[in-house]
Amino acid sequence: MRKYIYVALAVLGLAVIPAKSAMAQDSGSNFDIRPYMGVGIGGFGLELKNDASSQKNTVFGGYGKAGIDIGDYLGAELRFGSTSSGTTGSTKLSESYFISYLAKLQYQGASDFNIYTLFGGTTAKFKRTVAGVESSKSKTGFSYGFGAEYYLQDNLSLGGEWMQYWTNVKLGTAFGTNAKAKMWGATGTLTYHF
Repeated sequence: MRKYIYVALAVLGLAVIPAKSAMAQDSGSNFDIRPYMGVGIGGFGLELKNDASSQKNTVFGGYGKAGIDIGDYLGAELRFGSTSSGTTGSTKLSESYFISYLAKLQYQGASDFNIYTLFGGTTAKFKRTVAGVESSKSKTGFSYGFGAEYYLQDNLSLGGEWMQYWTNVKLGTAFGTNAKAKMWGATGTLTYHF
């Protein structure tokens, strides 16, 4: 888990440090580096299935993001987020935190409209509480998704996206026999581009 985080931070750091000089040298280039920061909030699906039961909850959650666009078609992004909890009967599910490290492929349709796809990994702490007894586990899973953003100004964009953060991540016997978890998000985003 730590090696994925270190690799993502190193890539972001290496790209953001020279970003200012790259933009100053040739702002008309198709391979300039543009950093950005933003937030995303919306609905998150938390799902847990084992041999004895299945539970699905849609909860509120959000994340902060930092990333870079490399030229017109590539990018990288790092996210830190959390969700609220969802309860069915006496069972409560939540994500204490999640960290996503994502590669980004994008296409600029009109001058103020951008579509993109994301893929990478998400490390999250999945938590279940049954009648006051808590089980939690930090795991990493494959992530993918897509979105679009509209530029309100040169430096400010508003968007929407759907992400599958986890798909059938095995949690271990503390969550039941053959326990697997899923997590998805449908969010609105606000991003400031430097």
